[in-house]
Amino acid sequence: NPKAFFDLKENQSKLEEIVSVVRNAFGRPDMDYEDIYAHLTSPEMLFLLEDAEKVLGMAAYNTALLSGIPSLIVEGIAINPSIQAKGIFREVTDLASKNKCIVCLRTQNPHMYRALQKYCSYLYPGEKKGLPLAINAIREDLADRLKCKINGEGVIRGYYGRLFYGEKPHHPEISQLLEERLEMSLENGDALLVIGVR
Repeated sequence: NPKAFFDLKENQSKLEEIVSVVRNAFGRPDMDYEDIYAHLTSPEMLFLLEDAEKVLGMAAYNTALLSGIPSLIVEGIAINPSIQAKGIFREVTDLASKNKCIVCLRTQNPHMYRALQKYCSYLYPGEKKGLPLAINAIREDLADRLKCKINGEGVIRGYYGRLFYGEKPHHPEISQLLEERLEMSLENGDALLVIGVR
């Protein structure tokens, strides 16, 4: 139970370290402490990435039955930039998934989209319009669970209210998909529900 762990007095310094890692990973030193705390303590599973001296990242997950299918929801990942792009997403998600074939996330970061794309065999939305009816049902269940309204491509207009990162994230392969084909406006806070099939 992440909340019980962080509410222990002896874990307060670890909580402070994680808050710092999250702010650094998002490029937002002003990110609200209480918001970070809520995102750390509400998921079912929270993994801390540590070396011998300090916390380097965190990964949070929930599980749900989406359209009757056991699914993993990536609730948040924040990793120190010095260790990003080293396969950590795959390793930690493998630990969390317990062989679930559906992995979902909500994001406006093209790097997170790409990480899930590399992790899964199929990813929706993708380069082509349309998706199978079963995937659409999963996505609708996820939107209901997150209490958000999506368009036909899975975009949540204005979800974050503004760019969620200190600097607009860019990926050479994925940014065009998000901003042109899916017509996302990261500056306006648009987010995307992404459904991956392993």
